[in-house]
Amino acid sequence: MADGSVDPFPKLESVYRVSGSKFNRSSCKVADTKLNAEQTGESKVISIPNCSNAWSNANVIQNLTKRGNSESGLVNNSNNLQEKSNSPNTLNGSENGALNNSNLPPQAVKSPTPEKGLYSSDDEIFDSESDILFVSDDDLSLDDTDSDTGEKSHEGRMKSKWFRRFFDILKELKVEEINSQAIRWHCPACQGGTGAIDWYQGLQPLVNHSRTVKVRRVRLHRAFAETLEEECSRRGAPLMMVGEAHGLWEGLDKKVKDHEIVWPPMVVIMNTKYEQDENEKWTGMGNQELLDYFSDYAALKARHSYGPRGHRGMSVLIFEQSTAGYLEAVRLQKHFKEQGRDRQAWDRCKNPFVPGGKRQLYGYLATREDLDIFNKHSGGKSKLKFEMRSYQGNVESKIKNINDDGQQLDIFKEKIAKEQLKSKVFEDTLFQVSERLRKTTVENSIVRERTKEYHQQNKEEMDAQEIFFLDKMQIIHQAIAAKEDEFAKWQQAKREMICAVGDSSAKEDDNHIMEKVSSFIKSQDKDMRQFEAERDNILKINEEKKLALKKKYWQEQVELEKELENELSELMNKYTLSQSQEENCQQ
Repeated sequence: MADGSVDPFPKLESVYRVSGSKFNRSSCKVADTKLNAEQTGESKVISIPNCSNAWSNANVIQNLTKRGNSESGLVNNSNNLQEKSNSPNTLNGSENGALNNSNLPPQAVKSPTPEKGLYSSDDEIFDSESDILFVSDDDLSLDDTDSDTGEKSHEGRMKSKWFRRFFDILKELKVEEINSQAIRWHCPACQGGTGAIDWYQGLQPLVNHSRTVKVRRVRLHRAFAETLEEECSRRGAPLMMVGEAHGLWEGLDKKVKDHEIVWPPMVVIMNTKYEQDENEKWTGMGNQELLDYFSDYAALKARHSYGPRGHRGMSVLIFEQSTAGYLEAVRLQKHFKEQGRDRQAWDRCKNPFVPGGKRQLYGYLATREDLDIFNKHSGGKSKLKFEMRSYQGNVESKIKNINDDGQQLDIFKEKIAKEQLKSKVFEDTLFQVSERLRKTTVENSIVRERTKEYHQQNKEEMDAQEIFFLDKMQIIHQAIAAKEDEFAKWQQAKREMICAVGDSSAKEDDNHIMEKVSSFIKSQDKDMRQFEAERDNILKINEEKKLALKKKYWQEQVELEKELENELSELMNKYTLSQSQEENCQQ
């Protein structure tokens, strides 16, 4: 163990930028630790703590290098600073982070390398502090780069000073260990900088980190990621690309293991016997009594098991051969289980009675073995018949169908509810319209009756006026006829008088008088013919005036009817428009 006075977790800057006596003291401690391991002959295995340390060795492994003029600048140390663990998943390192070996020259400090618990025997040698890995991105480069193409071969990248230690450790792993999540790694491209102390559980998170770094040593990280992916692919353990690794999960197997269930569904009820009779045979619960005890569950029938000694205390409740029946049986079993009276409780039961002397009932879903025990002493028709069926075929698939049917039922119920709502609205609207129509019909009938009454009243008045005027006209006609009769009589009397005078004059042979009479008669005939002509003309003119008056009357009556029609049409349109506006407002 290292000296307790030394800080086991110093800052990384104190490790990489060391000089003088401080570096020499650390080098000596490393050398001493190595020497102790060689003397004891033990392979020291160091486990990595779960905290986020820089490397498996606290303060990073301080590998001692020595100066030399070798072209490679590397020396092979015959003895590894850390021995390889027996388990490939074990992470090795110094517990306190310091190793002492006085035999090694304290020339320079080696940069930390990714830790898996195994270290390569080849240690890098830096001639001065300028080789320490605190460099900018512009100074970063890979060794052995092709000067012509600026590219580096895969093997050349693996042997670069940045990645050599990492890939040396990776080569020691078996193929099945490469993608193990139990092995933790540091990023070699981050060594000596930000992120150097971060652990990555497996290679996949490490390559994801190298592919997604965008701030520091981007090109170096990308080169490391490409090299690591290529190496893993060559060894038959390819890594997933960063884009492919996100959003992929491993779910459950699609195939679910099936099991058989008793059909029809049954629940075994235990401890149903009661007492022994005088023949020392047990009596117990009856069928209806058992059904009444579990009336909250939709059991169809109850059966009891009997043997040579009577009731065996074992009964079954038989449910409907359907998914609903099975779920009812499961519900009953769940009720028993919640109250601590299931199969396991019955198997452990030592006292079938509860305080008060009552027998405690137990219940559970029936299996083939249970029903074989139930039918042990039964035969023929008394044997309880059942069959074993697939759970998935008889329950699970039906539940899925029920769920699908339930969803469809909900959809149809929603549609029916909407249709019912529409029907209700239509029904209410129809009722309102019908009520308005009924009221309008009643009002119209009342108006019609009133109109008829008014029309009848007007007709009666018009008839009365017609009779009145006809009577007047009749009186006038009678007066005219009387005047004409008097006029005719007067003319006739005058003529007769003249004729009488003429007759008397004829006897006296008075020719002069006869001529006067003849002249009078001719004059009278002429006047009467003229009178008749003028009378006919007056009657004709009167008839024409009557026709004109009647025509005017009928025209005015037609105009009145048209005016009535227009006024009634406007009235109906007015109320039709107002009712339509009210219906639109209600909708």
